[in-house]
Amino acid sequence: MKNLLTLLAAICISINGFAQTDQNLWDNLKTVSTKDYEIQVPTSWKRIRASSQGFELYYEANGFGLPKSYNSYPVILTVFMTKQVCKNLENCKEIVMDGYRGNQDRKFQNKIKDREEKTKLTSGQDAYFLSTRFLKKSNQSNQSRYDMVVYSDIEKIGYVYTVSVQYADADYSFESDNNLKGFAEKVFSYLRINPLPRDISTTAK
Repeated sequence: MKNLLTLLAAICISINGFAQTDQNLWDNLKTVSTKDYEIQVPTSWKRIRASSQGFELYYEANGFGLPKSYNSYPVILTVFMTKQVCKNLENCKEIVMDGYRGNQDRKFQNKIKDREEKTKLTSGQDAYFLSTRFLKKSNQSNQSRYDMVVYSDIEKIGYVYTVSVQYADADYSFESDNNLKGFAEKVFSYLRINPLPRDISTTAK
């Protein structure tokens, strides 16, 4: 009985510790801004310089906001942004979704369907919230991927802001158990796209 109480106490401490860590995560943010967009991310996330690999921004965030491990394997959390050449928001969304299935390193279960939801950024622009999940064949990890797809009227280009989570769980229960969709929505809530200046947008009409 004593051992059972000790175990339950340890579980409670672990759960509370995770909740506090998650709350603290969003209390300390750093801002990255350009003439085109602004994002805020937790100060604990490590920025990696990866422009040579095609990334606008790239962060490693293992252990910050999600468990460090699951089923005795590490949980790998990366958050990144890329530019996408496209004609408009709809075209950008289609290109991203076509790219999900075009990667030969991914194996999709037959029952899994990619999901899309039209939404708005906090800055007011239309956007698409996309998601998919698959087995990454090169390292045999399961991956849940979430994308916020937006289009910049200033740069005439699309931006794809991505939350990628790799873990070991063939039935993907890790996804719902840890509310990965909600976590991605929280990340995306700190993305803002700058609107066209009023004089330029008026002239363009």
